[in-house]
This record gives sequence, C-alpha cells and structure tokens, in this order.
Amino acid sequence: MTVAPIVPRSRSHRVRDAVGRRPVLLLVALGLACAVVAWLRLPATAHDTFWAEDGRTFVSSAALGGPGVLLQPYAGYLHTVPRLVAAVVVLLPVSWWALATTAAACAIAGGLAVVVFVCARELVPWLPARIFVAGLTVLAPLVPREVLGNLANLHSLILWTLFWIALSRPRTTRAAVALSAVALLGALTEIQALFLAPLLLVRTRDRRVWIVRAGLIAGMVAQLVVTLAWPRAENTNPAVDPLSIAYGYLINAVLPLAVPQSQLGHVLAATGPAVALLVLAVVLATALYVVLRGTRGQRLLVAAALAGSVLLYIVSVATNPNTFYDYAGLTPTQLDSVWLTRYGVVPSMLLALVPAVAASIAYGRRRFRRGRAQWPAWSVLAAAGLCAALILAQLGPQWTRRSDGPAWQPQVASAAEQCRRDDELKFVNLRETIGWKVTVPCRYLDDGTAEDSR
Repeated sequence: MTVAPIVPRSRSHRVRDAVGRRPVLLLVALGLACAVVAWLRLPATAHDTFWAEDGRTFVSSAALGGPGVLLQPYAGYLHTVPRLVAAVVVLLPVSWWALATTAAACAIAGGLAVVVFVCARELVPWLPARIFVAGLTVLAPLVPREVLGNLANLHSLILWTLFWIALSRPRTTRAAVALSAVALLGALTEIQALFLAPLLLVRTRDRRVWIVRAGLIAGMVAQLVVTLAWPRAENTNPAVDPLSIAYGYLINAVLPLAVPQSQLGHVLAATGPAVALLVLAVVLATALYVVLRGTRGQRLLVAAALAGSVLLYIVSVATNPNTFYDYAGLTPTQLDSVWLTRYGVVPSMLLALVPAVAASIAYGRRRFRRGRAQWPAWSVLAAAGLCAALILAQLGPQWTRRSDGPAWQPQVASAAEQCRRDDELKFVNLRETIGWKVTVPCRYLDDGTAEDSR
C-alpha cells in the first residue's frame, strides 16, 4: 500500500475554498464595503446636500405627485430607479431627505458592485482582480465629483453594470431571472443602454443568457419609445471640434487613472497630453496581452471596453456641446484650472478594467509556466499592479460639486417656521446646488418632523 504525501495547500487555495463555501458572505461583505467606501469618499457637507435633479426633480416630484410620477419622463427618457428611491425618501422626516438620498445612492452603488463581481466571474477569474473590477464602481477616480452618492447621475454606474450584465453567462436559472430584473430596472433608468445592443449578438444559443437579455431588451425598447415620444430639448450650442473631443478624452477618461483631481490641471499645464498618452499606452499594452493570451470572451470584453470608452465620451460631448469642452484651444494657464466632466467617468472605468483582465490572465499563466517564458506574465502583473495602486491612492474623500452645500438640514427649521407663520402658505422653496430650488409642501413640515432639524 502506498501512502500519498500530504501537500500543504497554499494561502490562495485556502482563500478560494473559503469563498467557495460561503459565497453569500463574500457578496454581502463586498457590497457593504463598497457602500461604505462610496459614503466616505464624499465630504461631510455633500452628504446633506441635494445634487441637481435629486431635490428639484425626483424628491420634489415624489412629494407633490402621485404614483404616476414613477413613469414620468424627464429630459427625454425614464429615470425609474431614482424615482423609486425618491418615493421612499419622502416617507421619512423632511430633515432626513438629503442624507437619506445620499445614503441610498451609496447603498445602490454597493449593490451594483456586487452585480459586477458576479457577472465578471467567468471573464476575470482571479479573485483579487475581480474584486478590483467590482470595486471600480466606487473607486473610479472622478466618480465622487458628480456621480457618487446622488440619484441624478446614478445612471452612469448603472450603465457600467449593464455592460457587465450584457456580457455575463449566469450558471443557474434563478441567477438569470435575478439579473434580468436588475437589467430591466437599469435599462429603465439609463437610455445609453442602447449602446449595448451589439453585445446581444454574441452567445445567441444560451437560454439563460436570453433570460437576462429579456429584461435588458424590454427596458431598452421602453426607453426608445419614450425618447421618440417625448424627445429632450435640442442643444443649440456650437459643436465641439474633433481635436478638442480627442484632447478631452485624454483629460477626462485617461489622465484621472494616474493623476488625482487636485493635481490634474497642474500636470496638464506642465506636460500637456504627454502623461495621458503614457497612461493610455500602458492600457493598450495590457489590451494587446489579452488579445494574445486571453480567451475569446476576454478578447471580446476588452474590445468592447475600449470601443465603448471612446464611443461614450464622443457621443456624450457631441450631444451636449458647450464652450468648456473646447480643450484644444486652452492655454497652459487655462489648463491649470481645467474643467472636468462626468462624461469621463464610465469611459475611465472601462479603460481601468483592461489591466485587471490582463492581470487575471497573467496570474493563471504564471502558475503553469516556468523559466524565461514567465517574464511577460510578471510584466503584465507589474503594470496592472501599478495601475491599481495609482487608482487606490485616490481612495480618500474628494472634492465634489456639492462640497460647499447648501446643506439641507439647516434650512428645514426656518422653512417650518415660515409655514407656521403663514396659514395660507402651501409650499416653500429650499435651496440646493447650482442655484436650483426644491419645492416642499408645508404639510410635510407641519407634522412635527421638522423639529428634528433644530
């Protein structure tokens, strides 16, 4: 009788086995961690400040309207998830509305990160790389500026998640149905989901894939009908020239992957596009590695990410032209205080996933190869590690366009007193960001809930 030697399992094997035994715990931990990170990346004042449509359009409409508001188009398309959240927020005391909106948006971001993690399982098998890809939902460098912690631009994170859903292949029918529901709500919130239509042409024989896509397609059709019936107002500003669009892509999608928001203008003023081109070269080099060493699905993922990154930025700026996108005409002094746009957030996330996919492939090859043939894998791992480190270095609280308020709670007490002094007053207007107003019915302030804000 021969006795097989006992081979000690490596730490990576033990971690993988533990995750396999308790997948739900990992998903819950990941979702909570990402939600907390999203909250902490925003300054304290921003937590209690409505951003743009959050107060004026979503919460105010929920307070004034009925159930029909949930399906009310705005700016040419549906915003189902923000309106659902707003309908719940107005059930709380008025003084909590801004804080609850921010917290809900952060919690949803954490949930979306979990969906990305699940959908990326086949395409990014190495666990650390997949956690990083999922974490990009809240870790993207420019995401706090206008996207994180609010409902108005939550659709950007939803689009990022829908990208992964469109490429996913669920293992069970139950998972497919769950993803289909998420896809439906997402597509009913983000009209740019229409750009994902070409991805529906792959894996056409998988029944579970089509269960997922049924929700996505239903939402896309609904958005298309709405935008044709209630089109958004035409932007009459002069078109942005192609050179400015190209330079703007480097500034808003590429350079933030390596340079913090606070230093980005200084780097541009000193070096122009040089640093951004270097970062882009690293991303493209890792993309080439995926093309040479990856599976068919991984090659499709990277090709779709690169093409989608460029397409989304071009379409966003071209359909919303303004003078502050004329980057090609800026002097070094003007570049020092350059305008950064949220249109670079999702394109930047799509670029950031490429080194992570390459690292996942390289890690797998490193385990099975020896000698001189290992060096490409180590090089890719080093490049991906550097990219991840530069993004994680920007993890702390960032400046946002609502960092200076106006905070919500200090206004509620005075608004309640105003309603009490004037028996005929039915509504009050409270201030929010960019000079907008939030209309609040006095009945919400007269029920005593406003006392909490004093």
